[in-house]
Amino acid sequence: MSLTQNELTAQIQRLTTTLNNVGAYIYTKDMQGHYTYANQMVCDLFNCSLNGIVGLSDKTFFDLSTFNELQNNDRRVLDDGEHIESEETNIIIQTGEKRIYWTVKKPLTDSHGQIIGLCGISTDITERRLLEEKLMTANQTQDKLLSIMGHDLKGPIGFIAGLFNSGILKDNNKSPDLWSAIHTSINNIHEILENLLYWAQCQKGDLQPDKVQIKIEPHLKSSKKAYEAAIKNKNITLNFEIEAELYIDVDPFMFDTIIRNILHNAIKFTPQNGAITLTAEQTDNSISISITDSGLGMKPSTLETLFTPKKHNPLSGTNGTQNGTGLGLMLCKEFVELHNGTIGVDSVVHKGSRFWFTLPKT
Repeated sequence: MSLTQNELTAQIQRLTTTLNNVGAYIYTKDMQGHYTYANQMVCDLFNCSLNGIVGLSDKTFFDLSTFNELQNNDRRVLDDGEHIESEETNIIIQTGEKRIYWTVKKPLTDSHGQIIGLCGISTDITERRLLEEKLMTANQTQDKLLSIMGHDLKGPIGFIAGLFNSGILKDNNKSPDLWSAIHTSINNIHEILENLLYWAQCQKGDLQPDKVQIKIEPHLKSSKKAYEAAIKNKNITLNFEIEAELYIDVDPFMFDTIIRNILHNAIKFTPQNGAITLTAEQTDNSISISITDSGLGMKPSTLETLFTPKKHNPLSGTNGTQNGTGLGLMLCKEFVELHNGTIGVDSVVHKGSRFWFTLPKT
């Protein structure tokens, strides 16, 4: 039964409408990799009409790296008759936008079974991939918090609980060193819980800087007050190299928290009779602050994950115990970035570390 011209035209229109509304990018190519058909989604992606696409290759629409990847996949279909299902990452030349697709490509054959081209169907999975990355980050964050709760808090709480259970605190004549150790443990618990609270607020977007102009020198010098006992106990020399009359617009609480956390780390990892130097200087557009210690230093593999929650990697301080999982540094990174600044570290094993951050002047 043959179709009339009108019936054939109607069928073609229905097929075209279906292909344009299927919710995927559908196209065909000839043996040279030139487009012979593209549905409306492909036309919209390339910002080009069907007539403007037919006869052209992917080289016209994608960057060179993307073109080479697509061409390699196409040749496997056209030359070897493979049926390919793969993930493809494309960058559109016109917009520079990066998109991720799940693509199925199959050979097209004539009545004799000879390959004459290919048909491709691509589904945009960019948003799904971004969601998966967010979920992965959320899981890593949860693991990090559980690790902190299980490790960082267990030590100081266990120490205090052990003293109470042993009855040793009933003796009022115990040495000042014991009371100093208890005080240090309580301060550590407070700092961990405070960092947890503020970091959680950062993750939810609830914490924003309330900027005022401050003079940097008194803030840097006052940061040592919370750690005077630890500095004295280790006989650490604390040096200040601060340019005179340095001012900056920051949230004072966040600024002090950054300094306090970095200084605390420096003290933990600096050996007996070591030295720590706090430096502040200005450039044309920013203020640079660094804290340098003569401590244990870190391996490159440790530096890679220092400011992220991806891996629980506690470091050993100079007393040989594990001293934290890095939440304080993660919080520092959050606070610095809320001020449109940058933070980093340079470190050499057995020689020490230099933590630095820069903030715009205004």
